[in-house]
Amino acid sequence: KGHGEVFHADGLEYLEQVPDAALAVIFAAQVIEHLTEAQLLSLLKLSRRKLGPEGILIAETVNPHSPQALKLFWVDFTHQRPIFPEVALQLCRQAGFESAYVFHPYGTGHVERDRFTQGDFAVVASAEPASVSDAQTATLQLTQSATDGPVRSMGLD
Repeated sequence: KGHGEVFHADGLEYLEQVPDAALAVIFAAQVIEHLTEAQLLSLLKLSRRKLGPEGILIAETVNPHSPQALKLFWVDFTHQRPIFPEVALQLCRQAGFESAYVFHPYGTGHVERDRFTQGDFAVVASAEPASVSDAQTATLQLTQSATDGPVRSMGLD
């Protein structure tokens, strides 16, 4: 409700048909852990190609640093493998993204505090380089959390 065009399709097949640099945002919630390695790499490369110059990819998934989340990960037989935040960042770099950072959507905004307690994380990747302050501001906006200090995120470089 309230959304313009909505398509129900295989995500990779749909992205193949989208013109290059045509999208502002690609959002995938609890999707990437279901993809094979080849599909995940394809999704990242396609996303980089299909996003416009200021476009971003947001991919949220289970946080394997959280023992409880990792335990529950294997309850779903369609999960391929857990993806660690550090690996997600490196895969984004390999796919051609200039910047990326990780945050925990329900966390405090402090990656080090949230790393082992939060069940999910999201990687946000951009075609354009971003400064640490840009990532910190985006993290704060996306999590809508009030923190008692500066927001910290884990990112490329």
